[in-house]
Amino acid sequence: MIQTLLQQWSARTDSKKAVLCSVVEWKGSVPRKDYPMMLVLDNGSILGTIGGGSMELKVTRAAREMMETAESRLFDFDMTGRDVHADVGLCGGTLKVLVEPFTDELKAFYGDMLHQMAGNPKLMVKLLIAGEDKVTCERRLITTRTDIIDPDPDQQKSFRQTFENQKTKAFGNHSKRYLLWQPFTPPTIHIFGAGHVGQSVAELAHFNDLQVQVYDDRTELMTLARFPTAKLIDLSFPIVWADVPEIPAQDFVLIASREHKHDHELLIGVLKNSPAYVGLVSSARKWKILSESLLEEGITPASLARVHAPVGLNIEAQTVPEIAISIMSEIIAEYRGISQ
Repeated sequence: MIQTLLQQWSARTDSKKAVLCSVVEWKGSVPRKDYPMMLVLDNGSILGTIGGGSMELKVTRAAREMMETAESRLFDFDMTGRDVHADVGLCGGTLKVLVEPFTDELKAFYGDMLHQMAGNPKLMVKLLIAGEDKVTCERRLITTRTDIIDPDPDQQKSFRQTFENQKTKAFGNHSKRYLLWQPFTPPTIHIFGAGHVGQSVAELAHFNDLQVQVYDDRTELMTLARFPTAKLIDLSFPIVWADVPEIPAQDFVLIASREHKHDHELLIGVLKNSPAYVGLVSSARKWKILSESLLEEGITPASLARVHAPVGLNIEAQTVPEIAISIMSEIIAEYRGISQ
């Protein structure tokens, strides 16, 4: 999330100042529960979203008013109202939003965080917010469990358990709040096949903040004009898997090659890894034939059960964009832990 904001901010030339708005605590039903961030720029535009609606509008207005100050503030929002005519939220929860200047120091901190995350995916951020309205903030990177030292043994134990569980959690009281935050690293979707479906899925994946890698041997399709936001990797058949970058367990795989024999080869290689999602563009008949062949070649039934084929949620998709939407919907459902 912060990685996307930093990239978007660095690409802007029409703004010189920004304010960072972060949801640092929530209870009950709120628009977003992933501790989102948003940048409000001095020209009035915003990058990212903390949930939209009247709450986001109020935060945006407050951020613009604070643009020329060096102060940080903590705003409370109560969405437990019942009056449909009142200017209050009806979602049913409460949240706190930290609004602070997006200083060079803050940019450098997050830049260093992203750099260190490349070698330590378990890295976390410990954020201290002191005060009730106008607040002071202190951040530090937590790289190991033993980095967490607190004079309160119970609080130290809670912090260390949170780090071990790798889950973002808020602690504290009115005068001193802590957020132990697990930075979100967007998964990568590995698209094997640069055809129409692969191109359309790549566009949607980037729109959903996923990193994209596309593999194909058709150089005429592997162009920046068709895939402006993807990393392009040349692939030859038969595949030399030692030349293919490792696919981490958190990543997604879509197989959409031009030949069923290529699909067969790709499935054998991909299923030796354990990506979070494997989807295959195919008909039910094609998948039946492929899976029977893969069983004969020693691929286990458990491995084959991980393959989404035919790929995508059943929305009676016909066009390429519709197929891409069904595929991304299935990937999002898998990522968010919704059983299909």
